[in-house]
Amino acid sequence: MRSTAPLLLLATLAVAAPEARNPRIDAAVKAVQPSVVKVFGVKGFRGVFGYMTGVIVHESGLVLTRGSVTLDEAPQIKCHLDDGRRCMAEIVRYDRKSKMVLLRLMGDPGEKFPAAKLGESDKVRRGQFVLLVGNAYRVAEGREPCAVNLGVVSAITRPSMRAGLSDDFDYPGDVILHDAMNNPGVYGGPLVNLEGEVIGISGTLVESRETNVQLHYAIPIDDLKPFLEDTVARPDAGRIYTGSGDTEEDAEGPGEPGYHGITVLRAGINLATPAYVDRVAPGSPAARAGVLPDDLVLKIDRTAVKNWKTFDKMMAKYRAGETAQLTIKRKAEVKVIAVKLEAKP
Repeated sequence: MRSTAPLLLLATLAVAAPEARNPRIDAAVKAVQPSVVKVFGVKGFRGVFGYMTGVIVHESGLVLTRGSVTLDEAPQIKCHLDDGRRCMAEIVRYDRKSKMVLLRLMGDPGEKFPAAKLGESDKVRRGQFVLLVGNAYRVAEGREPCAVNLGVVSAITRPSMRAGLSDDFDYPGDVILHDAMNNPGVYGGPLVNLEGEVIGISGTLVESRETNVQLHYAIPIDDLKPFLEDTVARPDAGRIYTGSGDTEEDAEGPGEPGYHGITVLRAGINLATPAYVDRVAPGSPAARAGVLPDDLVLKIDRTAVKNWKTFDKMMAKYRAGETAQLTIKRKAEVKVIAVKLEAKP
């Protein structure tokens, strides 16, 4: 077999050559780099790295990243800013459904931090170039810039994937699949368009169930904006847990799924069967909201419902008091119905 080493060397030299630099990429990196944070939690867990990446999303010092045992078990969270400053941080919000975390940098009173500009992930298209920024292999400790990888968006979907040894993918919605290299330490870092806007937050490497091929993905930023905006609106609320309740006391367990009263039509193991409403329990939250038998559920919040099993799995993530926005098709009409779940009767 012919060696590919010379080709790889030529490709490396071509990228490194000054005349090959892309002004748009340079401008995008320059725009987002000051907002990228190197995050250090606990270490020593087998197979778990004690470092990751986050991005400042509000001038008050809110850092958006993904949750992990690295942060959950850390008595103190250390963050190194792009300018070399070292700052302690605390968790102010944790969402179990998305596994997203907001940290607050503990800077000087009234200090303002360089926040990244948030883009619109709904406008992301297949084939567009993206940049993935993060502290790959912990090469950046102080003022060293984080690693930047260039890639292309391949799809925006919720494919059949598994994370590590688990058969369940750890995000309930569609994700941005791309081929920018997601090395250890990049977890939680920003996926950026060529305008320097954050369009997603990097997840871990996952594998396709069908092919066992490793895939790189990011959580779309539009899914996370309500999570951020609600935290900004309640700056003095203390630590907030969502996904199983809104208080710290709810953090110990996942809690019981809320009750909605919808039974969708099942067809054994046939996962091609769409999520048609079979029955709506009288007096249930869904009945009061206006859901009817034979309605076809297209989406729950922003996530497409592909079949009856997807519907059951997604609705099981909602707790009493939470509201699910159901996009349904009724004959030729498409409408959105808000169903506020209750405790099981």
